[in-house]
Amino acid sequence: MAKTVPKDDFKRVRCNLCRADSSRTAMRIDGFSIVQCGKCGLKYVNPRLKEGVLHRIYDEEYYRNTAFRGSDAVFYGYGEYLKDEQDIKATFRRRMDVIGRLVRKGNLLDVGCATGFFLEVAKERGWKVQGLELSRFAYGYAKRKRNLPVINRTLEQANFREGTFDAVTIFDVIEHLPDPKRTVAEIHRVLRKGGIVAITTPDIGSLVARLLGKRWEEVRRVREHIYFFSEETLRKMLESVGFEVLKVETAGRYFSVKSAVERGKLYSRPVFSVVEALAKAFGLMGRKVYVDPRYKMTIYARKK
Repeated sequence: MAKTVPKDDFKRVRCNLCRADSSRTAMRIDGFSIVQCGKCGLKYVNPRLKEGVLHRIYDEEYYRNTAFRGSDAVFYGYGEYLKDEQDIKATFRRRMDVIGRLVRKGNLLDVGCATGFFLEVAKERGWKVQGLELSRFAYGYAKRKRNLPVINRTLEQANFREGTFDAVTIFDVIEHLPDPKRTVAEIHRVLRKGGIVAITTPDIGSLVARLLGKRWEEVRRVREHIYFFSEETLRKMLESVGFEVLKVETAGRYFSVKSAVERGKLYSRPVFSVVEALAKAFGLMGRKVYVDPRYKMTIYARKK
């Protein structure tokens, strides 16, 4: 993906949470401005890429981006998403444990299901699953390679009946959406009363985010991440459409030591080169570890 973006590919927007048009620039990265709403505090990219341009990002390269292998490619997407399947599924099983304690088993919708790994985890637990995925590559993989029930549409386009689902999951997706409040309201509509939504997203209010500033991985993704929620602003959005927040926790994930070291080199190559040498010496590169730098959050909320 090219680093230079034509001016015609951008559009200006109001705050998605409170609709105010008053903001200040919080930081500038690679020609993009992250602003903070002067009324509610939500941070977002403004101006941002138009929807059609945003959608073109999510091709096959998005799931195999060389930036994670130390090149100077634009920072977005994943290193080797398909090869990380077992680590990703182990992470999803932890989240499924929480969902299982909050709501009875039934119909589950995964919004932005990518290649379907979470759908497979939910099926293992006895849920009836449905996925939505906008990326043609990921949709095709989930549909043809995994034989999963996935629709290549947005949630709003899918037009499910009211009260269809017992649980809706939206992991690492809401920060990409052009109108997250509309999507959260639609999630509320398609959930049955008492149903659960689980949302994972980077936490702009986290200590790591505040300490790293422009060096934080999540803000370096300004081409794809266009909203940056704190716990406070995401709570406000959920409550504004009729949800009750039940639980908030930090969201780590499983990595092989090799993958964790490669990710660490994005922040400090000298330090993590030493870690890499030690891990190789002790034969630990293939070992699986749970890493939680506490800069992502998962919020679980119930439809009132």
